[in-house]
Amino acid sequence: MKRFLFFLAVSVFGLGSALAQDGTKLEAEDAIYENCELVEGDQYSGGKALAMKESNGKISFNYTAAEGGKLTVYVGYDGQWGDKTVNITVNGSTGTFQTPVAGVGEIEAGAFIMNEGENTIEITPSWTWYLIDYIRIASAAESSIAFDIAASPVDANASEAAKKVYTFLYDNFGKKTISGIMTGDLGNANGDVTLQSDVKTVYEVSGKYPALVGFDFLFATGRTEDEGWCKEYTNNSLALAKDLYRRGGLPAFTWHWHDPSRATDDFYSDKNTVKIADALNADGSWNTESELYQYLVKDIHTIADYFLQLQEAGVACLFRPLHEASGGWFWWGRDKDAAACVKLYQLVFDEMVSVKGVHNVIWVWNAGENDADWNPGDAYYDIVSADIYNAEFDYSSNYSTFDKLKSLTGGKKIIALSENGPIPDIDKEVEEEAVWSWWMPWYQSWGQKEEDMFINKTSAEEWTKCMGDERVITLEDLSEGWGTYIETGIQSLKAVEPASQSIYDLQGRRLTTAPAKGLYIKDGKKFVVK
Repeated sequence: MKRFLFFLAVSVFGLGSALAQDGTKLEAEDAIYENCELVEGDQYSGGKALAMKESNGKISFNYTAAEGGKLTVYVGYDGQWGDKTVNITVNGSTGTFQTPVAGVGEIEAGAFIMNEGENTIEITPSWTWYLIDYIRIASAAESSIAFDIAASPVDANASEAAKKVYTFLYDNFGKKTISGIMTGDLGNANGDVTLQSDVKTVYEVSGKYPALVGFDFLFATGRTEDEGWCKEYTNNSLALAKDLYRRGGLPAFTWHWHDPSRATDDFYSDKNTVKIADALNADGSWNTESELYQYLVKDIHTIADYFLQLQEAGVACLFRPLHEASGGWFWWGRDKDAAACVKLYQLVFDEMVSVKGVHNVIWVWNAGENDADWNPGDAYYDIVSADIYNAEFDYSSNYSTFDKLKSLTGGKKIIALSENGPIPDIDKEVEEEAVWSWWMPWYQSWGQKEEDMFINKTSAEEWTKCMGDERVITLEDLSEGWGTYIETGIQSLKAVEPASQSIYDLQGRRLTTAPAKGLYIKDGKKFVVK
């Protein structure tokens, strides 16, 4: 869910006159800046820094590069007010970094594609109250990390439906992006996903339906879970998920987990006092006798039962629990307690998979760029994802974040954009080697104001362009449904020696020569040679 205190900066590039070579500092006080306070101190390079205290603050640097290519930007900062999230934009491509601890330090903001000649680097606030001392630009070492993604999901007992979904994601990752949309109001859909307001709006603006649709267990647990409207909302979500899957689409579930203690009916940290640590023993193990632990398990089992309904119907889906944890605005990330949140993520997984027998879920860990401490462990998730809300009509690929997530997970996981404002331009995704598995703009139907209507943050022209591109998967592309989806192994058949393999054509004839393009059967499963 979009955090509504999240300030979205509109890029306005002021060009300074500084000329730098790789490894040279550009002092913040020499840049073009607005709505920042100049401060002095011996701890700062050059004796000065800029305090970013206003949501419309902006610092713009001009950098002249001898040649184009990827360069790494480092930022000298003073986080005297605690860790904060900061936006950085390089030639229109956006990223973020964090001032991780109070005090003076330097942080790697990311590797960015620079032009030969003039480049503009802009720093704007996501959060405020920190100081920027300088930026330093240095050569970007070529990453030695190559993708090494498992060909099967982490759940060893995954259902056949889940295996097909994972195979679909695995086969398309790096080649195509799955189009998506989050849903809000479900009232008039009547079990038909194409009639849901947000899905319908995407169709009206682009001429295509999204292949992935997001749902929320927002009202499935908590003080009001048994009230009629709340039950109806959850049941509508399940009905639409079934309809979407039947059409060949992919349901994706989020869980805004209401206060499990039932003391309040809210999920924001500033609206309740829930602390995971209150359910833990001094050694970090679960205190299974504690009231909070009992509530946690009760809620997890409630969600598991809903997934079991989908499992019984043959439906597989994505699940992104404990999202945006490191931001701290939800109770599961309170006090930035990464260790406790990791314990809770693992509890959700273990209770659902091992205790309740939920095997139709592909697991998504929603991470920040610097969230190594929040990683629940490779065995607990299939996909790593980021939530990025660029300014309206900013169609950046967000390749810097993509690269950071790749590094964060050692190239072992599929990477997705699980929430966003404007959609990334597909040409930029491909050119900048940041082809997200999927993207999912937040809903429009519950938007009270124009700034809360996220489909509108992409122009009709861009929607039409991307949804009509063969590298973007829409629901129309999946009309054959999951029952006919071909298993992975697509490329491997090119190199096999048929004389030693049981490969058959669709008429059941065993091949004696290398297979040409087309459909074949091996080990009872359909394959295709492209």
